[in-house]
Amino acid sequence: MASARHTRPKGTHHGRKAVAVTGGVVGGLLIAAGVVIAMNWPKASLSASYASLGKLTTSGVHEVILSVAGDANNKPIQVELKNGQLLPTKNLPTGVTTKVTVTLQRPTWIAWLAGKTQTLTLQSATPRAKLLDPVAIASSGQSVQSDFSNPVSVVSYSYRSTTRYLKLGKASTHVDIPGSSNTAAGSLKVAAAPDPWETLPAASNMVFFRQSGSTPEAVISPDLTSLAPKSTITMTFSQPVAKLFGGKLPTIDPVIQGANPVKGSWHEPTQYTLTFTPTTGDFWPSENFTLTTPVPIAVVSPTGALGVTGTTIAMSGAPMPMLRLQQLLAQLNYLPVSFNSTSSVANTESAQLAAMQTPPQGTFAWRWTMPTQLTSLWSPGNSNVITNGAVMAFEDFNGLGYNNPLSNPLLWPTLINDVIAHKVDPHPYAWIQVQKALPETLNLWVNGSVVLTSPTNTGIAGLATTNGTFPIYLRFKQDYMSGTNPNGTHYHDLVHWINYFLGSEAVHGFVRASYGFPQSLGCVELPVSTAAVVYPQVHIGTLVTVLPS
Repeated sequence: MASARHTRPKGTHHGRKAVAVTGGVVGGLLIAAGVVIAMNWPKASLSASYASLGKLTTSGVHEVILSVAGDANNKPIQVELKNGQLLPTKNLPTGVTTKVTVTLQRPTWIAWLAGKTQTLTLQSATPRAKLLDPVAIASSGQSVQSDFSNPVSVVSYSYRSTTRYLKLGKASTHVDIPGSSNTAAGSLKVAAAPDPWETLPAASNMVFFRQSGSTPEAVISPDLTSLAPKSTITMTFSQPVAKLFGGKLPTIDPVIQGANPVKGSWHEPTQYTLTFTPTTGDFWPSENFTLTTPVPIAVVSPTGALGVTGTTIAMSGAPMPMLRLQQLLAQLNYLPVSFNSTSSVANTESAQLAAMQTPPQGTFAWRWTMPTQLTSLWSPGNSNVITNGAVMAFEDFNGLGYNNPLSNPLLWPTLINDVIAHKVDPHPYAWIQVQKALPETLNLWVNGSVVLTSPTNTGIAGLATTNGTFPIYLRFKQDYMSGTNPNGTHYHDLVHWINYFLGSEAVHGFVRASYGFPQSLGCVELPVSTAAVVYPQVHIGTLVTVLPS
């Protein structure tokens, strides 16, 4: 009985141990599951990338990418994901601010805890590369090397008006420019982008020289034979400016005495470069200038050849912008036509100078109904006698002289000033029409109407008055005319109310018994009293048209 009292039921101790073992297994499984979950927990990040707008990195259980979006300078752009890189579908400029957004869908088994979606955003800027040295010294026969602040993969270069593109297999900060190895010196336009999906920026100017002797060389831009009024002149030298000039500076002077002096200042943006910046409009159309350097230099031509070494360099303004000249003369009432512009030009010097290079669009219209003998002479944009006469009238009214009207260095600055000041022609528009058909007749037109008709005399056979249209260039109330008569005798006559229009040919008063047929020695003669009426109604630049019989 006693032993039976101490006997444990079978399996009682081992059952507790089994429960403990089962609990340990479950705990281990939970730990293992936690490790598995931690290892496979979906992770995604968006980081900056020099090769794209952003790099998407994922790990763990795969998440579904719901969308990718982007903007550049706050404007939407289309973005695509390639090999983890977010790339624009269309080229973007360098240096613009971008933002990309990626939205991912989490697996359902963690959505209850972390949310159904994950959104990643990255703001950055498209990479850019700056040309480091605008002046390169290359060995003879070698290509010129351009150096950039960051590796580039696309390069454009313009040389001798030809632009070419290079796509590098591997981005680099050093790029050889082909085709420049056979010239002594020159100027290139270079642009580069770090990535192939970027638009090339504005090109930078790059000047190159060869390693040479002591003769200094210079590349000058822009073209010194076609300067705009406010062109900034850049001179790049093969030697440092301080070493070359020793503190002295070049000078620029007009060739024609009496022209406005050139105003501006010199600057030294790099040790090899000098720039001249005008403070006002100076380099007027067709005006000539002389640039004088402190020491002799050889200027590089556009072909890359070296010019003659010297201290003086010829410069000139751009060719005459005839269309803009006509527009302004019409605006100031010096022409028998008006100009109606489709866009206005501000009455400021800067706006008027810009319009010289790019005239506004518009149309010319005759101010009055005039005979075809005058209207047929008008040609917008082209030099013609109507324009020349108007220029002479303008220059005479402003006291500029008018011997070479289109070459007058004061024409354009005065014209611009008059336009800004609304200083219009004070004269009515006059035109003298001479008909040789008998009876010979002179008509004086003023502002589109005939205000005077008179019999007149033109030149006799052998001394006929020249047919055509010519502007009055010289006037006297009275003066002596001298010459030889057809019979060999000499004359020295006092003549009144004289208007010279071609050489010694003039419209003037002269006493004759009658008028209406050829009697003169080449002039257009009027009764003196009639000439006195004509004289105050015409002026320098008034056109005289002599029609054939």
